[in-house]
Amino acid sequence: MHVDRRSFVLHATAALPALGLFLARTASGGENPAHERPLWIRIWCEGTAPHAVYPDDIDGALADQLGRQQGIATTRGRLSDPQASLSDEALDATDVLMWWGHLRHDDVPDDCAAAVQRVREGRLGFIALYAPCCSKPFKLMMSMPCEPGPWREDGRPEYVSVRSPDHPIARGITPFTIPKTDMFSEPFAVPNPETVVFVSTWEKETLRSGLTWTIGKGRVAYLRTGPEGYPVLFHPSIRRAVANSVMWVGHRS
Repeated sequence: MHVDRRSFVLHATAALPALGLFLARTASGGENPAHERPLWIRIWCEGTAPHAVYPDDIDGALADQLGRQQGIATTRGRLSDPQASLSDEALDATDVLMWWGHLRHDDVPDDCAAAVQRVREGRLGFIALYAPCCSKPFKLMMSMPCEPGPWREDGRPEYVSVRSPDHPIARGITPFTIPKTDMFSEPFAVPNPETVVFVSTWEKETLRSGLTWTIGKGRVAYLRTGPEGYPVLFHPSIRRAVANSVMWVGHRS
């Protein structure tokens, strides 16, 4: 059958989107469209970390690491952004919200915190790092005070054991030590977790420091990663735990 040059170009151009979709599915090894795009992670922080420890703040340190991971794309948000970077439009474009907070929990607008309840609907995964256990969105999801017991800020070592080595968040992680950090201890006023992934100890104190829940249809993880005054987020095992948590909370593992 004879096909003139113009018809050939038109038909070939129309076929390009389908060809691209086929190649993307072939490269990803499956036919599930949900896995053809990256997970969009919104990394939220207060924006208060000292530049001597975190030159680009907490969100910058996490984005630099996670942005290099295959299958992950990152955006950054801070309390000082319009609507605290938690508008409906921002959250609609987010698969996993990673929340780091410490000093300014009360400054988060109530309506922004309430919007995070879309976790219950399965439209958002949530990762709480360090002290967001006391934040508005975390406490709303847990319906409990979520405060740890005694604490101190003295820069002593933290010894982290892996309680559930078969959990996806623990993949590739063996017991490790954080040389300098602060301390939280039990009792930790949270609902009983589905899984205790990590347990931290100091001299006599102990804390369940890696926990998971299913809240409605959504997944939630808590990692006690340490305060802004110590470079804990650069520790290789912490970085691995954070990346693993993203994939688990985002239903990719």
